[in-house]
Amino acid sequence: MIKLYRLTTGEDIIGVFVEETDLFEFVKKPFVLIPMQGQAGKPMQIGFHPYIPYTKDEVIKFKKANIITEVKPDTNLIEAYEKNTSNIVQLNNKIIT
Repeated sequence: MIKLYRLTTGEDIIGVFVEETDLFEFVKKPFVLIPMQGQAGKPMQIGFHPYIPYTKDEVIKFKKANIITEVKPDTNLIEAYEKNTSNIVQLNNKIIT
């Protein structure tokens, strides 16, 4: 299940919940959400940056004490996360003539 976390540092993290213990939550492929100002008159965009970009570990352990809240992200955010973490390139449904 994909979850959205707010940490005590103020970071918003999105990732796949794996498991939890009394002290930790384990999250697969966590990404930091970075709000980015678009062009004038356009809505704000969200950038995705790996939480710890210099690791080979796919699952990261978060202390529960550092998690303020966790929620289910909206559908658009889930789709964007899946697109950014998938190894499959999705093509537009267009007929080539």
